[in-house]
Amino acid sequence: MQKSRGRDLLLGSLLLLVTRRRSGSCRALSALGHLATRSWTISRREAGVAFSGARLLPADAAACAIRRDNLRRPVELVEQGRGQQWSLASRLRTPLEDLKSASPELAHKLSEISKRLSDAQGSTGSADPAAADRAAIQYRKLMKQWGAVVAEIRNIQGFSQFLLPPLYEDLQAAARHGPVIILIASQYSCSAIIIPTSGDPHHVPLPSVSLTDLNNLKDHFARAIRHASIMGPKVPRNDLIVLLRIVWDEIMLPIVSVLQRDLKLKFHSRIWLCPTAAFTSIPLHAAHPFQTKADGSKEPCLEDLYICSYTPTLSALVRSRRMMKNCVAPSFAIIEQGQPGAGKGKALLAVDSELELVHKLVPATANHTIISGDATTRACTLEALQNTWVHLSCGGKQDQTQPYNSHFVMRDKPLTLLDIMEKDFPHAEFTFLSVGNTAVGDKETLDEVIHLAAGLQFSGFKSVIGTLGAVNDAVAKHVVEAFYKNMFGDWKDGGVMDYMKAAWALNRATSTVKTKVPLEQRMVFIHIGV
Repeated sequence: MQKSRGRDLLLGSLLLLVTRRRSGSCRALSALGHLATRSWTISRREAGVAFSGARLLPADAAACAIRRDNLRRPVELVEQGRGQQWSLASRLRTPLEDLKSASPELAHKLSEISKRLSDAQGSTGSADPAAADRAAIQYRKLMKQWGAVVAEIRNIQGFSQFLLPPLYEDLQAAARHGPVIILIASQYSCSAIIIPTSGDPHHVPLPSVSLTDLNNLKDHFARAIRHASIMGPKVPRNDLIVLLRIVWDEIMLPIVSVLQRDLKLKFHSRIWLCPTAAFTSIPLHAAHPFQTKADGSKEPCLEDLYICSYTPTLSALVRSRRMMKNCVAPSFAIIEQGQPGAGKGKALLAVDSELELVHKLVPATANHTIISGDATTRACTLEALQNTWVHLSCGGKQDQTQPYNSHFVMRDKPLTLLDIMEKDFPHAEFTFLSVGNTAVGDKETLDEVIHLAAGLQFSGFKSVIGTLGAVNDAVAKHVVEAFYKNMFGDWKDGGVMDYMKAAWALNRATSTVKTKVPLEQRMVFIHIGV
């Protein structure tokens, strides 16, 4: 019952935002805001339970806003919900945490009122009418106090948007180097919103796709990939081909049409995909028509047309770009753990050769650190992540019910997503995660966006290569080799190690290894970030 009440309260708040002007939205946001500040004072597990019933809430609210032809507002609503998800899962860097640094007194006052509001909310459902009336009066009184404190906070420099949705004008900075495509999966409708470099967003309806269709497609992909993994390398992946053709025809082709017709986007330009809900588990970047033209040439697929990257949130991309000014001398850490120890996962027999390969291809001018074997402990790896560039080759596990427990397998004990997110890596630039299941969202959180690769971006790495599924280490080294050859193939002494090339280098790598690496292994590699 508590979970249902929380969802109703949140949905009501967000939908009111759709219909009210921003100047009148404070009361509509107040319920959402006090729940958000309350999550700072309770356990991660409690916060997750309180919001698990609302995990599709941002997409649902955005779908309702789209119906009102206000395309800026759904962008703001989706971003607000997805940003809140990181706060709930990690209880790190929340608005209240930032406020505590600027004004501890106001932070404490807001936290206390939020606690009392949460308690009072439960009392309003009392079976005793008199007690329920008293609780309702107390609740309204507390809400007024809460609103007054929030208004005071918004007068502090840098906090004018405290607990308000981010503004479209600010979020559009994410599209500075190419359009960002938000894919919204809601029970009401499925569609895409394209955020251009300037001007208003473009709406792309996806009328032939429903939320049920996407969930089924996600399951079909999982089965097809498992089946392909036991097939011979020369056997056609017919099931995967059928599914990728569906993704092209029903999802990506309508989007590409708008990119070409309305935005006049040039071939091989960068684009960023920002999927929500069920879209996060579908390999959108690998969409392919698998058709032949009348002249015998192949119809181009999405990655023939554009250089695709992902971003978990628009704010993550904006933040990464803002941090690009923090340049330091390059340092490169190569971390491998192929023998994690008894009971900690299977041995990865090809990681030693991968280590040698990376070491050979990375410019000698970068300060190299190599960590392998017994030295690959949780503490040593966490320290090594302070390097500007990192290649990590080891086992990994995605915890789909408690995403912050997802981890890399080390020699002694797991290196969890939470361990990483509790650190800050201000000079981090690029990391290649040659690890299975680093970019798969969890099942129970708000919008299925929390995963290891996004966690590294959240912590400071501006450009990340991760995987959407299991990686065969013996095959993956072909992708790794092709990637670094593209990154540093034209390297000259005195050159700059440019992590901005990573998306292009991965695009070229997966294209050039088609004869060596089967489809299901090529398509799992994705780029996240700038």
